[in-house]
This record gives sequence, C-alpha cells and structure tokens, in this order.
Amino acid sequence: MSAELPVASAVESKTAADPVEMEVVLATLKSLETADLFKVMKQALAAAEKRSTAAAPRGARAAAAKKAGSMPKGVVPPQLRKPRAWVDFTLRHALENGWESFTVFQTKKDKETGEKIDEEIEMSESVLHEGAHVYDGSVTEKTPAGKQLIHKDAMSLSKQRWAPKDKKGTHPELYAEFEASYVEEEVDVPEAASVASSKVVVKMTSAEKTAAAEAKKEAKALETAAKKEAKALEAAAKKAEKAAEAAAKKAEREAEKAAKKAEKEAAKKPSAKAPVPAAAIKKAAVPAPAKVPAAASAAALSAVKAPVKKAVVAAVAPKKEEWSCPADGMVHPWPYKGKQYLRNADGEVWLKGADGGCGEWQGVYLAAEGRIDDSVPEPVFEDEE
Repeated sequence: MSAELPVASAVESKTAADPVEMEVVLATLKSLETADLFKVMKQALAAAEKRSTAAAPRGARAAAAKKAGSMPKGVVPPQLRKPRAWVDFTLRHALENGWESFTVFQTKKDKETGEKIDEEIEMSESVLHEGAHVYDGSVTEKTPAGKQLIHKDAMSLSKQRWAPKDKKGTHPELYAEFEASYVEEEVDVPEAASVASSKVVVKMTSAEKTAAAEAKKEAKALETAAKKEAKALEAAAKKAEKAAEAAAKKAEREAEKAAKKAEKEAAKKPSAKAPVPAAAIKKAAVPAPAKVPAAASAAALSAVKAPVKKAVVAAVAPKKEEWSCPADGMVHPWPYKGKQYLRNADGEVWLKGADGGCGEWQGVYLAAEGRIDDSVPEPVFEDEE
C-alpha cells in the first residue's frame, strides 16, 4: 500500500523561519514507493520553479524556466546510472569472453522522402583472432585486425541479454552478476509509452549493412562520373557544332569564289553554239577557170585530138583547194555536198541553223576519207554544264 504524502505537505507549509529537517525528509523518501516518489519530485520541482521565478529578474526567470529540470552537462541522471553501468558491464564482459549473435535496432530518416525507417541489423557472433574477440567475418584486407564490439553495439547486446523493465533476456545470470557488483542506488524510471507509427522496418545482417553502405558509396561515385562524362560530351558536341559552322562558312566562301571565277572565264570565252558573227564568216574563194590560148591552130588540134582534149579539160578544170579555218575556237561556214554546214578547226560539224547559228550536230569530218563520222558524240562546252 502506498504511503501517504505528509512530507510534501510539510515541505509546502514550512517557511524559511521554520525549516524542515533534511534528514527526516530523506529518510521519508526512502520509504516511499516509486509512484509516490515521482509525485514528490513533481511537486518539489514545481515549488522550486515557482520560487525561483518570483525572486529572479525577468531574463533570469526565462533562463531558469528554460533549464528547469535539466541535469548539468556531462552528468548522468540518477535514473540512467544503472542502465548505463549495465551496458558498460556488457561491453567489458563481451570483449573479455566473446559474444553471441544479436540484433541492433536503429532509426534513420530517408534524405529524399523524409520518411523514418527502422533498421534491424543482425550482428554476427564473435571469433577469437590474434588473442582478441572480433566480429566473425570482419577480418578483411581493409581491416586485417577485425572489428570489435563498441559501446553502441553493447547497448543492443545488453538489452538482448537482459532487459530490466521486461524482466527477460538470454543471460539473466550475467545481470545477476552485474547487480551483485553494482553499488549505486537503483532509481527506476518508467520508460515513455511507445507511440504506434507507420515506420518502415528494414532487417539486415551486419555484412548486408556494410555491403549496402559500399553500394551507396559506389552509386554516388558512378553518379558523379556520369555527370562528369555528360558535361564532357556536351562540351565536345558544342565544339563539333562550332567546327561544323566554321567549315560550312568556309565552303560557302569557296563556292562564291569559284562561281565568280567561272563567270569571268565564261565571259571571256564565247560559246561554240552562239550565232556566228558576220565578220567571222569567210567566203570560200572560188578560182576563175583558166582561158584556152587563141594561138592554137585547128590543124594542130586535129593532129593531136585526144591529147589536146585532155589538156584543155585539165586547163579548164580549176584545181580544188582544201577547206580550212583558223583555230580560233569558233565555227565557220562550210559548204559540203550541196548543204550549208558550220565547221571548226577540229573538224566538228553542225548544220547551219536558220538564224545562222549552230543547228543539229552532224559529227566529225574525216578529210582522209572524205566523209562525216556521225558516230562521234556531240562535244559539251563549259558554259553548257
């Protein structure tokens, strides 16, 4: 049955003129149940805060109200001394004697979603390596000495071996050994009620936790390399684009120069099919027939009738001259077998058109054979391309 609270009433009713004996108060506190102790603590704290607020200046009151109930920095609260001592005992015992497999519970916040994630990491048991107990599988090239149990891990191991609140665990004999050696007065502090939430729970082993950390590190390195490569490709693309623009402009300038040059050359050189200037047409000289001498007598003619006839014919028939024209790149009128043609110095022949220019292509005149070879294709001049 819970004891009454005369001490709390006495504390509130006494004044500075009639102080309460501290030894009596302390002795009474030791006899109270845990629930009553918390009631006394709450009322005493409220009374102390009220008095300090009334006596202190406004700024000091705010500071006192802010720091009311807090422990000095670096000082372990009484209710936490024994639990912390149990963790320290577990750490020392495990490092000296080894440990079994256990689970580490921790909560992390996802940086992207902001969601809280509960992780359950299965830690491996210990093995003896070079005279020291280390995690099984922790001896690697990077950690040749292996990894030992640390204080953070000992907190989870101590809860697994024995949880004072739940009165259960895997090693109650170790907790009994700890209690036998513990001299600090026990102060039980009830833990705050757990709040149900929709947290994500992730279970993994210590090896999987290490592998996940390595994978995350590698993924970040790959992301950095990908961004760097993307920047390099973008820079190369811009450089190639500028080079292509410069090459296109250069080609355009070269094409303009070539066009102007071709235009100038075409202006200097006349077309082969252009109408033939009147001054360029040279009339073929037709020689006058030779006259028969009047001194020839009839007698002489009758005596040598046949030879004289041949001589007269030879004298009367004019000698045929070979047609020619200057090699000036132009065509000239050329009569051949009753038709009018236009022919140049290379023997290339066209019919003379109605406008005096080149008409239909005929071929190349072969002087040695006295014929026009119509199998030769018509020449193509530069201004016709």
